[in-house]
Amino acid sequence: MEVAVKHTLESIAALAGVSRGTVSRVINNQPSVKPEVRQKVLDIIAETGYTPHPQARSLAGGKTGNIGVIVFGAKLDFLTHHIFYEVLQGIQLITAMNSYDLLLFSNRSDYDHEYWKKIAISRKIDGLVIMGEYIREEYLRFYRDQGIPFVLIGKRNYDQLPLACVTSDYRQGAYDATNYLIRHGKRSIVYIQGLIGTPHEDERYAGYRQALQDAGIGGRSEWVIVGNAEQEEARRRMDRLIAEGLAFDAVFAANDLMALGAIESLTKHNYRVPQDIAVIGYDDIQAAAFMNPPLTTVRQHKQKLGQHAVELLLEMLRGELAWHASKDVVLESELMIRGTA
Repeated sequence: MEVAVKHTLESIAALAGVSRGTVSRVINNQPSVKPEVRQKVLDIIAETGYTPHPQARSLAGGKTGNIGVIVFGAKLDFLTHHIFYEVLQGIQLITAMNSYDLLLFSNRSDYDHEYWKKIAISRKIDGLVIMGEYIREEYLRFYRDQGIPFVLIGKRNYDQLPLACVTSDYRQGAYDATNYLIRHGKRSIVYIQGLIGTPHEDERYAGYRQALQDAGIGGRSEWVIVGNAEQEEARRRMDRLIAEGLAFDAVFAANDLMALGAIESLTKHNYRVPQDIAVIGYDDIQAAAFMNPPLTTVRQHKQKLGQHAVELLLEMLRGELAWHASKDVVLESELMIRGTA
């Protein structure tokens, strides 16, 4: 049976053909290491799975005064995402107020499969705020093993892995939106789903179904279409639904962009919003209030998500909250009644 090799600073240095001190400088992100040497050492660390002892690294580098933010999403252009930049504003506000600098890590995991490890091994951060729909349990366990405190924006549940999470109450927000439509006489409510299988979408869909059930309305499978969180896809799927002749009197979309796509389709097919068909979105992006008509939607308090996440992380860094603690901060959503429902 093959025995796994337990690598040390010395063995990594030998494999890279450099000194022990060079490996230490790479791990602690210190200057005076040539870029090609640094990359070679990092590649060997990734290949071997070597993880420096967190206490030793702390003694070598001390506190950095930096907080990292990483988004594990489906696309590389997350900086332009209508949710992320508002959350980032909240993160930046609290870090600045507490004299921390912010390090923003790009989403490179699709083509650099060990990048998420390198963040912990080679970057100078005291803690992480982690966002995105595609966070893997192995990422979190690795950061935990490295002794790096982190807080998640968005709820996750993993067996035997306590987490600190800040999230919106997606289920209640979706319930309130659907219930509002029902109370205003709507009985055939189409739901446009976002990213299937993600925790937030599961919560929204559950809220929609619960509101129908509580009102004694049997949900029909043909009322549920998949918009993949994209405006154009939602418009195409709504076009198809209308062409199939399905009768409905309201639309609830899992985000505002899909709601806009639905409105574009309805308008093209000569339906009036809200007179013929009511539409409600989710998120309350900044453009929602300026649409024509202004979009009725569920507001996420996006800046507060970022603020609360950093406040939790700072509690960990000050020793007021155990870095492996389980704690949920759930922010209420708010139904914004405007012109489409």
